[in-house]
Amino acid sequence: MKSAGLWLAGKDSGGNLRLSTQLYNENGKTDFYPGYLSADGIPDTAFNLIANVTSMEVDAHIADPFLQVPAVYAWPGKGNPFFSNFHNFDLPFNTQLAGFYDKFGDNQYNPLDGDYPVLELRGCPLKYNADEAMWFPFHDVGAHTQSGGEPMNMEIQTQFFGFDCQEGSPVDRVVYVVYKLINRNTIPLDSCYFGVFLDFEIGNGDDDFIGSDPARQMVYAYNGDDLDEGGFENSPPVMAVDLLRGPYNNATDEPVDEWHFVPVDDSNLNSPEQYYNVLAGRNLNGTPLPNNGLMYTGDPLNPAQWSEVSDGNTPGERKAMASFGPFTMFPGAVNELVLGYFWVRNGASGTVAENLSVLAANDTHVQAQFDNCFSLFDGCPSGVSTNTPASDLPISVSPNPFADWVQVECETSSIHSIFLYDATGRLLRTISGNGAAAVTIQTGDLPRGMYGLHVRSNDGRSGYLSIIHQ
Repeated sequence: MKSAGLWLAGKDSGGNLRLSTQLYNENGKTDFYPGYLSADGIPDTAFNLIANVTSMEVDAHIADPFLQVPAVYAWPGKGNPFFSNFHNFDLPFNTQLAGFYDKFGDNQYNPLDGDYPVLELRGCPLKYNADEAMWFPFHDVGAHTQSGGEPMNMEIQTQFFGFDCQEGSPVDRVVYVVYKLINRNTIPLDSCYFGVFLDFEIGNGDDDFIGSDPARQMVYAYNGDDLDEGGFENSPPVMAVDLLRGPYNNATDEPVDEWHFVPVDDSNLNSPEQYYNVLAGRNLNGTPLPNNGLMYTGDPLNPAQWSEVSDGNTPGERKAMASFGPFTMFPGAVNELVLGYFWVRNGASGTVAENLSVLAANDTHVQAQFDNCFSLFDGCPSGVSTNTPASDLPISVSPNPFADWVQVECETSSIHSIFLYDATGRLLRTISGNGAAAVTIQTGDLPRGMYGLHVRSNDGRSGYLSIIHQ
């Protein structure tokens, strides 16, 4: 992916268009601004940061809330009394921001009470984490120098997250994006669309095709031939975006099923109405596109199905819009758009056809894990996440925090091997246990920071702990 940007639109009761879009911030052009909106739609201009947390940091905090792990104590949870200790401004006391586990149920984030950051996903418990997550808010109240449209008064609370799974696992190759959209307008909006502008670039971006899979609500780009000159050369991957969950229609209280996928020539976008027509799956002038604006829905490997291949198109630069709508949005309504960006590359020598042939199967894993709350956040479909796995082997370490050495002890079995990871999930060392009940690891050469231990016993069980080098 070269670029991706959120587009939103709707009309008031007088038919006036409200529109917010994003392309490349060229020459400062933007319709969106960092921060959140008050209940009456006033921007907070101080909040301009991206909060980041790993599961290892959360695990260390849960083990000892008094460690004051910075990522946990600086989390922008509602009412966090420690937030300003890490940032140069205060959080509003009564504004719901980033999701958190609320140990005492008081709806106030206090890490000293044992509260901690979590992923906020509709239908999933507020207690789980991915291996790494980022959270930030933005809004569209300000000059719309990109589209020229009128603001929607929309606040967008955004989460990016991912799982560190076994190499080659479909979920290991996914970045999940959750846009939580809060309508701060005082009027209902009709004929609404939510969408994402996608600038695909498979290595050399001048020889690509695009396609869609309606049954899976998935869109993708692939190389127009097996040679990606100046890019991936002989093994170009496929880049896909699964539209994991679309918006709800407030008027019917049902999911919005109608969606569109159309090519975009952004060089000809010159008015709010043209942006809106793209979102609605139409030509720039408003005339219909084939199949109600859901393009290239067939298998490129099947010449009898509709694709850029069967149409005989010339490969080239490909930009597209994937959007949901139309629907109605009420004042104060909370909606969402959830995407999974992932890539498929069937080995270092995989051809375009080979990668396309396994695309659907990989997407099945991506969608199923999301639908099932990531199997309650093991995260990985067919293996164990290195950072947030299930543990069935009791282990202990001392000292923790540590300096020059740390001893790992297995209480109920003998140790087969120990794996030491850094805070990003990168494997640093593999230590043989030689069947001992306790193993000492020399750590004097390690930089200060957080680490993860994965201990395997001779009877095949696994245990996991987070440790801190001070």
